[in-house]
Amino acid sequence: MPGHLETLLAFDRQYQRDQQQSPAFLHRRDRRYALDRDEGHTPDIHHWLTQLQALNDTTASSYPPELRSWQRFAGAFISLGALLGIVTMSGLLFYDGGQQINITVILGVILLQLVLALFTAIQGLAGWQPWAPLMHSLQHRLEKRQPSSALLPLFSPMMARTAQAAGLAFGVAGLMTLLTSVVLQDLAFGWSTTLETSAEGWHRIVSWVAAPWSAWLPVATPSLELVADTRFFRLENASAGTDSARWGAWWPFVAMAWLTWTVAPRLLLLILATVDLRRKSRRALHHHPGYTALLWRMETPAVETGSDTPDSGQLPADTAADTVPVPHTPLVVCWAGASPESALPTPGSVPVHAGGSQSLQADRNALEALAGRREPRDRELLVLTRAWEPPTAELEDFLEDAATQLPGITLTLLPLATAPAQRPSYLQLAQWLRFANRAGQGIRIAAKDHGEHNHDGH
Repeated sequence: MPGHLETLLAFDRQYQRDQQQSPAFLHRRDRRYALDRDEGHTPDIHHWLTQLQALNDTTASSYPPELRSWQRFAGAFISLGALLGIVTMSGLLFYDGGQQINITVILGVILLQLVLALFTAIQGLAGWQPWAPLMHSLQHRLEKRQPSSALLPLFSPMMARTAQAAGLAFGVAGLMTLLTSVVLQDLAFGWSTTLETSAEGWHRIVSWVAAPWSAWLPVATPSLELVADTRFFRLENASAGTDSARWGAWWPFVAMAWLTWTVAPRLLLLILATVDLRRKSRRALHHHPGYTALLWRMETPAVETGSDTPDSGQLPADTAADTVPVPHTPLVVCWAGASPESALPTPGSVPVHAGGSQSLQADRNALEALAGRREPRDRELLVLTRAWEPPTAELEDFLEDAATQLPGITLTLLPLATAPAQRPSYLQLAQWLRFANRAGQGIRIAAKDHGEHNHDGH
């Protein structure tokens, strides 16, 4: 089955599982995935699903049960089409020695197959679902569950694709039966009709049928003489006055007519049905209720406001008492565009930049640069932030990575006000203190004028 169907069903299953998670968890998870991707790459749903399956320790190659049941049905339908092709062609080529094989009947069957192929293609493109109730009932009885809601809009193109594949199997099996009969039997073809049809009129009909190959395969194009010689009537001895070899000269025409007007249209329409199914399954994925929400979570920064914490309605009693002095350290990070002007505690220290529009790999490179320049006496990492911007989940992830790559380091955040000499407001410091309390890792919040309020330190 097309990969888009598997992706659609896997996404729908993940969407159903995500309904049990909190929006904050989903936002943080999907935003981190988006930052982990290289810049300029659009979200890849298949890669996103693979990453989640790897994190959940599940098998990425598990085939959806809905498609497995449909695959069994399609295989049975295609096998039935092949069997019907063998039986049909064997019936058309039946010859008891007293009456020729009628070309008229064979052309009638070819025309019927062409009409059925076109009707199936129109039904699939238009979205008609005449067999939907029967298929849903059959699947419910066999699988003991209702079909997936994600597949309901795609039932029509899926059925059209299966029907075209069964028609192609019918045509190929019929052609192989014809060629086998030509080798193993002495077939005698002719044409007969109750209507008053002249040899010239019938020759024009077969010439129209043979038009696609008449220019490069003249042996498969019946001549007027062959048409005139091989007409027979039911109650007459058709062999009288006609060379016996003439009755078998029709087989190249029959083979090419079957190949051109039965097998080739089915093959082309099968390709069209496959492309249409992929297009509609891709559109169904983009219109899935969870797809837009996923893109929003990937594109929107996750902001920690503290509104879902037990102390969200409370502020620390004394922010000055909970802050610490700005540590003197050469290890400084400017987070999300924070300006280091007049904020560097150690003259000559060169800060690194992280967060904001930078990729996750760039943040990792910044930490590697700090680890490379770290001296044994350096025990503090100072992270400059913008006080007026709420702390984000990306910052918490960065601090976790910093604690891992710089073992034994003390993490200190310094929220900066809009003006270099200005102290952040009481509410701004409060949100950063709540963030440090929730994040753990021994994170401290520093204030530039801490000494004016609390000379005892932390």
